[in-house]
Amino acid sequence: MVPFMALQALLLSRDPEVQKTIRRVLDTANIDLDLSQNAEQARMAISRRKYDAFMVDCDDMPSGQEVLRELRKGKSNRNCIAFAVISGRTSIQQAFEMGANFVLDKPISVDRATRSVRAAQGLILRERRRYHRHLVKATGSILVDAGSEVPISITNISHGGISIECTRRLDEGGAAKLRFQLPGAKHTLEVKGEVMWSTPEGKSGIRFQVISVDMKKELDHWLERRAMPVGAMFINATV
Repeated sequence: MVPFMALQALLLSRDPEVQKTIRRVLDTANIDLDLSQNAEQARMAISRRKYDAFMVDCDDMPSGQEVLRELRKGKSNRNCIAFAVISGRTSIQQAFEMGANFVLDKPISVDRATRSVRAAQGLILRERRRYHRHLVKATGSILVDAGSEVPISITNISHGGISIECTRRLDEGGAAKLRFQLPGAKHTLEVKGEVMWSTPEGKSGIRFQVISVDMKKELDHWLERRAMPVGAMFINATV
């Protein structure tokens, strides 16, 4: 069995007590922690890598609230679990409106933080399963921006997206209509999506956007029958 891919968290705070408590809780939960002590450093980290959780000191970190809002508008980390650390100036309701999934009050209680992190782990694993990619060899076709159909080879697929290879570079952000049949599947699947990334060699990642109920059931059933350990192959279609 391939070992599980460690969870990754980013903390934006310059409060030594917050840093100490969060590190203690995450170490116990076997979650790797990166620390940023200013907003620009955090922005750069978020733009460069995928995180499972983001923790931000909203009241005592300049621009902390702005970074949390920006997180939800980005691509690669907009679905990560967010913790807002507050100390009285930001209300719990405001923290949720900014995009937080969990709120921790200062001074942070180890017990409460531990309970919140445990709950977050369940959400993180569910998100990972959604984007967990299964290796596959299949062919099909793609219709891009109302152009002609182009043959494709499928390299991996998940509930949320697909990676393909074709003879041309696809435009990032473009609409795409896919038609393909997976090995052992009974029916041909037709899915509409958005091109999230592409290379000059014709490799692309496409996030599913429109899929019928019946076809979604067919895809879900196919993926469940070929389930592999989470972490064996994790590629996010939004990266």
